[in-house]
Amino acid sequence: MRALVFNCGSSSLKFGLVELDGSFQRKTAARGVVEGVGPRATYAFVGFDGHTTSGTRELSDHETAAIFALGWLESIGVSLEKSPEVAAHRIVHGGEEVTEARIVDASVMAGLERASVFAPLHNPAALAVIRAVQVRIKETPSVVLPDTAFHRTLPSAARTYALPHGLVERFGIRRFGFHGIGHSWMMERYAEISNQRLAAVNLVTLHLGAGCSACAIRQGCSVDTSMGMTPLEGLVMATRSGDLDPAIAGYLLEHAQLPLSDIERILNHESGLLGISGVSADMREVRAAADRGDERARLAIAVFVHRIRKYLGAYLVAAGPPGAILFGGGIGEHDHQLREQALSGLEWIGLELDSAANQKANEREARISSDRSRIAAWVIPLDEELYIARAALRLVENRHPQIA
Repeated sequence: MRALVFNCGSSSLKFGLVELDGSFQRKTAARGVVEGVGPRATYAFVGFDGHTTSGTRELSDHETAAIFALGWLESIGVSLEKSPEVAAHRIVHGGEEVTEARIVDASVMAGLERASVFAPLHNPAALAVIRAVQVRIKETPSVVLPDTAFHRTLPSAARTYALPHGLVERFGIRRFGFHGIGHSWMMERYAEISNQRLAAVNLVTLHLGAGCSACAIRQGCSVDTSMGMTPLEGLVMATRSGDLDPAIAGYLLEHAQLPLSDIERILNHESGLLGISGVSADMREVRAAADRGDERARLAIAVFVHRIRKYLGAYLVAAGPPGAILFGGGIGEHDHQLREQALSGLEWIGLELDSAANQKANEREARISSDRSRIAAWVIPLDEELYIARAALRLVENRHPQIA
């Protein structure tokens, strides 16, 4: 069984042709990434044999990049008309209408178009890729997996903003949550390795990368998450501010005389680790600067950690009683110092970190809490490609679909 998986960023496109065995484990994969979609896009493709093809060329938009990727797959011997059973697409925002993995039809596309108002940098690009792939491989069904879908179980108290009801109803303002595929992967993988039913697991999951979010999971369902109507809310991120007093926007509008578009750019692209440190949006570079004595870099890490611990405390209550705290994403998987800072001093709630295990856990799945710890802590590396492939194949085979 083969699934052709696409994952669109605002200026990037990842793809993979993933082959699964009868137990839905990955056998082989050919994959690639296009970065900086535009006049001088860079690409790196890796075939089934491990051979890498890379370069720079003009790929003006995501549709062009997808067609280029399909052409490369054909060049290494893939018959697109015969090979993939499904084309699976991650989409950032499903809105109110697409709240689970769905086989694409006109109504699904229309619903995703309407949800684009909440994700204008991501949804239109993903929709263009879906259309391009459908034209190229007409007989292959397409499936979409919204990143918001896992959070469809948020209770009213967690998804509602304290705004006038009429305004909320008119404009569809609510908390949706994001990173659902990553949070769901961590949950399902933890249930598997701990030999528990999904309905029995209570967790706090921390998806820490360029974008960061926390999720409280009770009995296998998302009951709260840090991102809201857009991915700007919540934790401190690489370039996003996360939570802040909403009056700051009005203050800057009036006193700094900044137009709203500039304020939104600052909050989304010039804040977070980059904004505080003035060094970089990359935690590795910020930490290196902090180690050299840079006080702003040290402050950036301190604020980053403080926000994680603030949400961790809240979500231990929301999930309660939690069985485990899980780390995933580029920072969560690779930065043992960050994990130790986030979990230090929590013995009073029954969590005891194993420092040696934590230091060895970078880039691999591992328990990082001690055997005496009542609450487990794990690093669960994300594998969104495999998750999307499994969910899409199960759906088109009329098996019980996984929550996206």
